[in-house]
Amino acid sequence: MKNIHSLLLALIFVIGLAPFAHAQENQTHKVQIKQWLSAGPVEVQLPAFHHKNNLKGQPFTEADLLKFQQKAVRCMKAGETFFMQDGKTYSWKEGDGAVAAPSDGYFVNWQGFYVETNQYLPLKISVTTAQAFELFVDGKKELTVYKSSKEPVTKEAALKLNPGKYLVVIKSLYNNKDKSDWKVSAALQYDQKFGKDAAVASLTSRKPIDLAHILLGKMLRGTSLSSDGKYIMLNYSEAYPPDGKTNRWIEIKNLNTKQVIYSSEHAKISQVEWVPDSHKISYVATDGVDRALFTYDLDSHKEKVLMNKLERFAGYEWSHDASYLVFSVTEQKGDKKKSVYEMRGMQDRWPWYRTRTQLYLLKMDDLSVKPLTYGYLTNNLQDISPNDQNLLISQSFPYYTERPYTKQVMMQLNIQTLKVDTLWVASFGGQASYSPDGKQLVVTGSPDMFNGLGIHLKKKGIPNDYDTQAYIFDIKSKTATAISKDFNPSIGEAYWNPLDNDIYFLVQDGTYNNIWKYNVASKKYAKLPSKVDVINQMDFAANSPVISYSGSSVSYPATGWVFDTKTQQSEEVANPEKKFFSNVQFGKVEDWNFKNKQGHIIEGRVYYPPNYDPNKKYPLIVNYYGGTVPVERSFGGRYPLNLFAAQGYVVYLLQPSGAIGYGQDFSALHVNGWGKENAQDIIDGTKQFLKAHPSVNPDEVGCIGASYGGYMTMYLQTQTHIFKTAIAHAGISDITSYWGEGYWGYLYSSVASANSFPWNNRKLYVDKSPLFLANKITTPMLLIQGTSDTNVPPGESIQLYTALKLQGKPVTMVWVKDQDHHIVDYKKRILWQHTLFAWFDKYLKDQPAWWDSMYPKKDL
Repeated sequence: MKNIHSLLLALIFVIGLAPFAHAQENQTHKVQIKQWLSAGPVEVQLPAFHHKNNLKGQPFTEADLLKFQQKAVRCMKAGETFFMQDGKTYSWKEGDGAVAAPSDGYFVNWQGFYVETNQYLPLKISVTTAQAFELFVDGKKELTVYKSSKEPVTKEAALKLNPGKYLVVIKSLYNNKDKSDWKVSAALQYDQKFGKDAAVASLTSRKPIDLAHILLGKMLRGTSLSSDGKYIMLNYSEAYPPDGKTNRWIEIKNLNTKQVIYSSEHAKISQVEWVPDSHKISYVATDGVDRALFTYDLDSHKEKVLMNKLERFAGYEWSHDASYLVFSVTEQKGDKKKSVYEMRGMQDRWPWYRTRTQLYLLKMDDLSVKPLTYGYLTNNLQDISPNDQNLLISQSFPYYTERPYTKQVMMQLNIQTLKVDTLWVASFGGQASYSPDGKQLVVTGSPDMFNGLGIHLKKKGIPNDYDTQAYIFDIKSKTATAISKDFNPSIGEAYWNPLDNDIYFLVQDGTYNNIWKYNVASKKYAKLPSKVDVINQMDFAANSPVISYSGSSVSYPATGWVFDTKTQQSEEVANPEKKFFSNVQFGKVEDWNFKNKQGHIIEGRVYYPPNYDPNKKYPLIVNYYGGTVPVERSFGGRYPLNLFAAQGYVVYLLQPSGAIGYGQDFSALHVNGWGKENAQDIIDGTKQFLKAHPSVNPDEVGCIGASYGGYMTMYLQTQTHIFKTAIAHAGISDITSYWGEGYWGYLYSSVASANSFPWNNRKLYVDKSPLFLANKITTPMLLIQGTSDTNVPPGESIQLYTALKLQGKPVTMVWVKDQDHHIVDYKKRILWQHTLFAWFDKYLKDQPAWWDSMYPKKDL
C-alpha cells in the first residue's frame, strides 16, 4: 500500500510539473538589435501628376514611394558610399539606429545588420516602428507594412535559415505630417533549445563562403592568344538565380593597354577561334534565320560570312596560314533505333553512338567546300601539319576481344591528293600533334602504347592506363621513343613550340596541375612557375614567346595569366570574381601527409573552419576519391571542401594508393585493387589524423565519396567502424553489375580490373563488392544518386539499400530526379548540397532539425 501511495504521489508530481517543463522546453531566446549600419535619410519626391489615377484606376499613394526600389542593398560596410543624390553622398554609418526626423517632405532611410547562424534555425525577426517599412533578408522581401501609425506597432517575419550569414535590411519611409518619432527597432527570436549562440548579430560583412559563391559569379572558363600575342580572348560564364540560367560570352583584351576592346556578352555567338596571323576572330552565329560561320576583324570592325545554312556543323580548325579551315559535320546512321532493335555491341547503348562525323575543307580564296573523308567510322582531326599540306586524322572502332576493347588507326592525309598514310593501328591509342618541322609527332597515351614502350614499373605488373605518358614518333620510320617513363607527373595537353623547339606539357603533378617544359635536345624537364595551384588550360601565341593559362587555387576561384617564357614571369589578366569574394573569409588549409604501411607517402590536406579555435572540439569529415585521379587543389567542384569547413567541420582529404601523378608504381596499385590498398590508407590515415589533431572529436567522424569514392564509402563500412556516419553518392555496390551495366563499366574496368572478369576473379568481383559484405555494415549511411545516372547505374544504390533495409540496418536513400552522374540542375544542386550538410549535421552535430525540415517523417 505504501508503494502504491508513493507511486501516486510521483505521478501527481510529474503531471503537475509537465506544463512547466513544456514551457521551459519552448522558452524563447531573444536578441535585441542595438547597433545598426544606416544610410540616409534620403528625400524622395512624389512624381509629377501623382494626383491622377493610373491605367488601373489606382491613385499614387505614399506606400508607392516605399515600394519603388531606388537601389538594392547587396552589402553594407561602414564608411562605404551607398547612395548619391543632388551632389550629396550617403554612406553607411554605425549607430543605434536613431534617425533625426526631417522637418518637411518624404524621406527614406536604410538600416541593417548581419545575422550569422551556426545551424539550421527557425527564427522570427520582429520589427517595431510607427513608420511604413519593408524588411529584406539577403535581398528577398520578407515583411511589409505600407501604412504608418501614430504609435509604434510590432510585426514579425518567420524565417527558416540554413547555416550561414545573412544581410537584414529595413527600409522605412517617413512623412513629417505623421508627427511621430522616426524610430525602428528589431529583435531576433528563436527557441532556446538551439542554444544562445545559434544566431549572432553583427555589423561586419565578412562571412564564411556559401553556396552562392560556388554557383554564381562571373567565372573564367579559358583563355587564348592572338598569333602575335597582342590580344587575349577570355571566356566567361555566369549563372543567375532562381533557375541557374547561364550566359556565356567572350571578352578580348589588349595586353598592352589592358583595355577590353570586344565583348560578345549580349550577342549569341559560339565556337569562337582566333584566325591565324591576324586580329580576326571566327565564330558561329545566327544569320537572320540560319546558323552561319563568320569572321570579324578587330582592326577594321568588318564582319564577313564564310558559310551559311550550317547543318550538323560540329567544329572547325584553321590552317596555319589561314588559307583554309577544316570543319566536321555529323551524320546519323541510317537505321535509327526503333521500338524493337538489335543492339550492335555494348557501345550501342550510348544515345550518340550511331552518330558519325566526317571532315570537309573550306577554302578562303573562293569559299568553296571540299569533302575530305567518308565512311561508316568517325574521322577525327588531330592536327594540321606546319606546312598545311597534311592532316593528322584518327579513327577508332570496337575490338571486344582485346583490352582495352577499342583500336585506333592514326593516319596522315594529304589535302591535295587525299592519299592516306597509315601511321599505326593499335589497341592503346592516343592524341598526337606535329613537330615544328612536320617530321615527327608528340604523342600522349597509355604506358601500354607502342607495345608497352612507356611502361616503367619496378615490379612486374599491369600499368595504370590513365597514367598518361609522352612519346616522340618519327613519321618516316614509324618508330616511337618514350620520353616520360622516369617523369612522375601524368601527361595532359602537349604543345611543340616552334619558337624554341621545346615541348610544353600540362600535367597532373600530384594534386597540382602544372606546365612543364621538355627540352628535346637535352631530354630534361623543367617546371614553369605559376600563380595558381591547378592550371585548367594553356594556350600559346604562335609568333610570340608568351603563354596564357587559367586556373584556380585551393581557396580562390579561377584567374587568368600571361606567362613570358623569356622572363619566366606571370602577369594577371583576369580576376573576375575579386569583388565577389572580397568579403569571404576562408579557413586555413594546410598539407597533412603520412607514410602508409607499404612505405608510400599518402598526400593529404586539411580544411579548417573560419575562426578555428584549437581549444575547441570539432566534428570531422573525411573525403577521398580513391579512383585513378587525385582530388586536385582546385576551387569549387562537386564537393567544395571549403564550403563543408564553413559549416563548422574540420575536413581531411587524402589521396589513397592508386592515383596518377605520383609515378607509375603508385598509380599501378589501382589496377585490380578495388579497396585492397586504398581502403587501408583511408582507415590508417584517419586514425593517425585523429591522434595528431586533438581538436577533432574522435566520436564525431563522418566520411563521404562519390562514384569510385562512393564505392570506397560503401566498402569502408564493411572494414571499419571508426565512422559515425557515411555518405555515398552514386557508389558501386556490386562490381559485377557495374562492369556489365554502366555505360562505361566494361571500359573503366579494362583499367581498374585489367584482365579480370566475373568468371576468372571471384575474389575481386564478389569479395570486394560491398553488397556481398552488407552483413558487416552497421554505420548509418546515406545513399544518394541521380535517377538518370548512366555512369553508375542507380541499381548500385538500390541493391545496397535493399540489403541493409532487410537487415534492419540504418540506411536512407535519396534520389535526385532526372539527374545523371553529376547533379547539374541549379535548383536540384542546391537541394542536393543541403541534403549532404543536413545529414552530417544530424549525425555529427546532433542537430536533426535541418534534415527533419527537408525530409519530415510521414507514414506512407
